[in-house]
This record gives sequence, C-alpha cells and structure tokens, in this order.
Amino acid sequence: GGVVFNRPNMQQAAVLVSGAHVVYSRDGDHESQDIWTVRTDGTGDRTLFNAPVQSERLLGVSGPWALVSKWLEDGTSQRWSVRPDTGEQFLLSDEGSFVNDVVMVPQGTERVIPYTSIHLFSVTLRGTNLIDYDRITGDPNSYFIGVNAIADSVVYMIRGEPPTSPPAVLFAKPASGGTRVQFESEQFYTHPAGSIASRLIYQRCSGDFPGLFACDVLSANLDNTGKVVLAGQPANEVVQGVTTNQVIIRRNLVGNDQLVAVPVAGGPEKPLITMTDNEFVDLIVGDLIIVRRQSGTWSLDLNGTLTKLGTIVGDSGFIAVGDSVCVTKVTAVWCMPLDGSGPQVKIADNGKVVGVL
Repeated sequence: GGVVFNRPNMQQAAVLVSGAHVVYSRDGDHESQDIWTVRTDGTGDRTLFNAPVQSERLLGVSGPWALVSKWLEDGTSQRWSVRPDTGEQFLLSDEGSFVNDVVMVPQGTERVIPYTSIHLFSVTLRGTNLIDYDRITGDPNSYFIGVNAIADSVVYMIRGEPPTSPPAVLFAKPASGGTRVQFESEQFYTHPAGSIASRLIYQRCSGDFPGLFACDVLSANLDNTGKVVLAGQPANEVVQGVTTNQVIIRRNLVGNDQLVAVPVAGGPEKPLITMTDNEFVDLIVGDLIIVRRQSGTWSLDLNGTLTKLGTIVGDSGFIAVGDSVCVTKVTAVWCMPLDGSGPQVKIADNGKVVGVL
C-alpha cells in the first residue's frame, strides 16, 4: 500500500522527510523553484517557503526543521530554517552568493552551520547566538569544503589551488568555540573519511586529489591526539565505511583488491575478501557490509562470511529500511532481508527511495 503525492511538477531530486511531513521542491528550474510540504498521509499539501520573485532551494532537513536557501535579485543568497508543522521561519545567514549545504552541529542540539565559501560559523535554528569558527582572508583561491559535525567538534577542510595554495588541509575545532587543530602538514591532500564516536578517520594522499595518488588511512581523536596509521601500504588505500568499531578499507592492487577491517584505534588488520574491479561496497549497516557483485547483492560479515541476499545488482539508492536493504536498478526499487532469510521484493517499477519514515 502506498500514498501518491499527486504533483506532476514535483522534483524528485529534492524530496526529503521531516518528521511527519514530506518536504519537496516544485517547478525545479533555478529561476522559479519553490518549497512545498505534504503530510506523510497525503493530506495538507501546501506551500512551505515561497518568495514572489526569488527562487528557493531545499538544502536539507533535521527533525522538524527544513533548511532552505533563497536567491536574491542581486545574485546573493540567504539561508533560512522553517518548520513544516508550525510554519515558523528564521533567517540563518545572508552572507555571500556561494550556497553550501547547511550542517547540523553538534549532534542532538539545535545549531546549524550555514557556512559560506570563506566564512565558517554556527547559529541556532532561530538564527541567534553566532559562534565564529574560521574565516579565509587574503587567498582568493581557497575555500571551505567537507564541513561536518562529529561528536562535540566541527571538522572541515580548506581547499586550495596548487601550487599557489595547499591542496586540502584538514582541521577540527570545538563546536562551542576554541582552539583549531590541524591534522597533517600542508604537503598532503588530507580529507575526512568517517568517524566512530569521537575518533576521526581520514585519508592522507600524496597528490593534490584523492584517488589519483597513493593514499594512507589514519585515525585520531578530535584534538589530534592518539593518532594511528590504520593502513599505510604503498598501494592506494580507500575507506569504504565504518562498522560499530572497525574501519573497512579497500587496498587497490590493480584488478584484485583486498578488503580489510582495522580497529578504529589501531591494531592488526583482518583480511575479509578479495574483490574484482566489478565488485563494490555500497552500504554498511551496523557490522554488516553490503557488497554489489555481478551475481547480485550480498552481505559480508566481519568474519569474512558472504551471504547472498538477492539476484538484483543495484546501481544506486542503497539504503537500510528496518531489517531489509533496498536498492535501485535503473528505475525499479527492490528490497531484500539483510539476513538473506527471504526473497527479494520489487516495491516500485519506476521510482527511487528518498527517505525512511
């Protein structure tokens, strides 16, 4: 059984779930996009955020809040928060013309980072109590990317344009404000790859972009103490995701790659399987790794045991829904039990998963 939100101009690329509401974009093009909402039972379809002239863009949702940007006629933009349930709206930032995603920080509190390309800061979801984190001055080729909230800290990169600027430098700063820490020297391209509790997992690459040069995997506390190298072989090593306490790493060996698990605080690595160029890690659910193979969708546990979940080889939309994993194949959506105990089931012929209630 399903509920159809009958809007022919609903833009599927911007459909998000906020509590008991679906928030979505209408009209779609940059000049006239508006933000609408409808309850998950299909009632209450209405405009949520709509300016007469300006175009709006849906950036994200967190709990009962939707986060949007509004383009102004002079080419600059504003970031707003709005509640679908009450209709309250608050201006978060009106700085600059470079619109970034708004990041919630820290976890479990009502603060956001509506950052720009050169200014990193947070405010409450009602636009008050600004905390400054960092600002780029004097270097027109550098900008903030990779901003995230981990435990009680803000993690971010400053990306430059070699050779005049460093390729990418990784920093962390307490979300409440304080001293900035830098994880590696500016000679590396350093970027975050995940986190477990208060430990940051990151990749340190010898070139100016990950994947083009050899990358090692490290982890450290958010104050840059307790640093360990999790994978430092000459081959390129790429983080595939994290389990409850292990980092899953793929070591590139040209044609037959090793998939290994390493404790997040360091320790001996455990080989899991050998993977071909046609096999990929698409999702990690708890301690279970979802692997796409030519024969279908498989699960892999931390003992190296493979279990076939279904014959469908998904190409996008990998997501856990309860005790199942759902995948998209072209336009059809299929779901299958994570433990392999039941058959795969097609739940849509033409669609994609946009949220989990």
